[in-house]
Amino acid sequence: MNRRILWTLAALAVLVACDKTQEDSVVSQLSPVVEGESHVLTNMFSLFKPATGDPVTLRADFGGTRAHIDMNAEGTYAEWVWKAGDTFRMFAVDGSSYTYSQFSTEESGALVEFSTQNSISADPPFYAVFPVAGKISLYEGQPLFGVNIPAEQEAVSGGIKDGYTVAYATMQNTTDFIHFQSMVSLVRFRMSGSVVSKVKTVTIKGAGQVAGDIVILVKSDGSPELIDDIWFTSDSKSQTVMLTGDFVAGQDYYLVVKPGTLSRFQMVFADEEGNSTTKTANNFTFPQSRISDFGTIDLGEAFEDKAIDYEPILYMTASAGAPKPVTIAVVPDGFRKEEMSVYEDLAKSGIDALMDTEPYKSYSQYFNVWILRAASKQSGASVTDGYGNIVTLVDNYFGTKWGQDSYNDMTADSDFVFEFVSEHCPDIQDGTHTIAEVPILIIINDERYGGRCLNYSNGQGYGMVPYTDRGGGLFWPYPDVASSTDDPLPTPVDNDVLNAYFHWTTDEERSELGNNTGDWRNTLVHEFGGHCFGRLGDEYWPNDQLSYVSGPVSSQSWPVPFALNLASNPTAVPWEADVLDYPLESLVAKDPNYGRIGIFQGGDNKTYGRWRSEKVSCMIDNRFYFSTWQRMLIVKRIMTLSGSTFDATSFWQKDVTLDPVRDMRSSPVVGDQSRPVRNVPLLPPPVLYETH
Repeated sequence: MNRRILWTLAALAVLVACDKTQEDSVVSQLSPVVEGESHVLTNMFSLFKPATGDPVTLRADFGGTRAHIDMNAEGTYAEWVWKAGDTFRMFAVDGSSYTYSQFSTEESGALVEFSTQNSISADPPFYAVFPVAGKISLYEGQPLFGVNIPAEQEAVSGGIKDGYTVAYATMQNTTDFIHFQSMVSLVRFRMSGSVVSKVKTVTIKGAGQVAGDIVILVKSDGSPELIDDIWFTSDSKSQTVMLTGDFVAGQDYYLVVKPGTLSRFQMVFADEEGNSTTKTANNFTFPQSRISDFGTIDLGEAFEDKAIDYEPILYMTASAGAPKPVTIAVVPDGFRKEEMSVYEDLAKSGIDALMDTEPYKSYSQYFNVWILRAASKQSGASVTDGYGNIVTLVDNYFGTKWGQDSYNDMTADSDFVFEFVSEHCPDIQDGTHTIAEVPILIIINDERYGGRCLNYSNGQGYGMVPYTDRGGGLFWPYPDVASSTDDPLPTPVDNDVLNAYFHWTTDEERSELGNNTGDWRNTLVHEFGGHCFGRLGDEYWPNDQLSYVSGPVSSQSWPVPFALNLASNPTAVPWEADVLDYPLESLVAKDPNYGRIGIFQGGDNKTYGRWRSEKVSCMIDNRFYFSTWQRMLIVKRIMTLSGSTFDATSFWQKDVTLDPVRDMRSSPVVGDQSRPVRNVPLLPPPVLYETH
């Protein structure tokens, strides 16, 4: 079965009809209560005092979403009921008074009586959460309830284990009939095939949260909304939910999951030894208060082997003695099981090229490099129309895709990439690093030219590089036109000004700079070593048009800065204090190659209005050479990720200025030599995302 086509889903069984139009999300209004970078809300349950009023009894139902699902006595259908011992808390917020009562029932059934020893005497409204909410905070007097969907659930044939559902209700007095609303989504499925009796776990793995702690925000009208960007101290989120037990073919089973849409998820059926069968789907919505009926899933007669669960390969081991290693994770896409050895060879070759490029070469002893493995059903990557719409679907593992002759829409399933690396990279699993501290390299088994990086403001990111032309030769030309001045343009800037301040690149300039010829590994060093790890911006500009930009480079102010190699003002460049004022004369006296440092107009995909520190570097034409300032930025990042302190004196002592293109020769090509070296364009800028 194709991994990207899920088993046929039966019609959704509606548990609660929604006859009220959902209000616009208020999540964007919550920022005033978020303190600091950790976005943690304090648990304020200690403010709520037990009620002291008279005992009261009320009746409660779930209106179609009961607390429990059990088969009836005949085993013909599921009954939804309360059970004796069920308990919920009712809360009230009245000015500065915070009160709660705890209700419980001794009955079982669809509509039962709940009683409390002390009822709330405050003014309405009242809020009730089932099961008992353990965490509560406030936003402008409105409650935020912290509740939990277990990430590990016990299978019950035809039903759900006690305590897995979450429900909410609001009322105007404590003697009202209470109508609870379910806050979870249910997945119902059956299994067929001879291996069902061997199944011990059924796991949903999502490219996003499916279980763990969730927050119910009570809006001003009393209606609830699940929110993701506010969380409580000791919050725990899970991208997996596992159902364990002994399973029987043909029986109904249920998983409780967090409502929401997942861009991708897997359903994994495994035995005790970890052998498994996996089903996969894209862009599926788990609706709140409803059951998604997956019908009968045929597991066949045998489990698949562990084709997508190889042990990681530790290709490089840190030996610098730093507090912790600097970790890189490499993953494949579009490599079938039988092509894993090809991928491993390419991963090693690509990492070797990176680690042979300064400053990575001089600091290679700081790195752990993990080569992770995951087999795709089909080779290659999907082809799009250039605007993200797939025209030729390839069933690969991480969903990489881009246009046949364009690269602006090149992407992968980002959530799934980060989830996979989080689950399989040992340096994340043991707590050494978080996913935001592990740059990811995706090597794609596709002959097309391409390459792109996605970077996030918290440091997270991945670079994508295809095995272009089976390793054949590629040529990246220096732009034909360039700014004729390194000073800012006179204002106002119009077409006449643009045309007055450019010149054609001369043969002498090209000879001095050198022409870079290489292969897919040059793209790797640019996209991954430059953008993803080094956090560098592009320093090239269009070859066929004049372009201008003004204003700051906004990503330089990110928590983990990006594009510090670019300047928006030549009189205040980021490399002034660290490089230009070292003093530069002493550096040049030591090594004439430092004379290449300066302030040059052009970069960030603009001919004018951006400045770089050297005329040419990897961030212009993919040569295995980073400029002096770029090398320093990369070393600073190495020191940060390793828990070390950057030392300028040590940097200058170890720094190597060699540019293989200008000072030795162009990059060697080790792949398919049967094809002529072809001229390829520079790739689009990295995609930048703010994280909160």
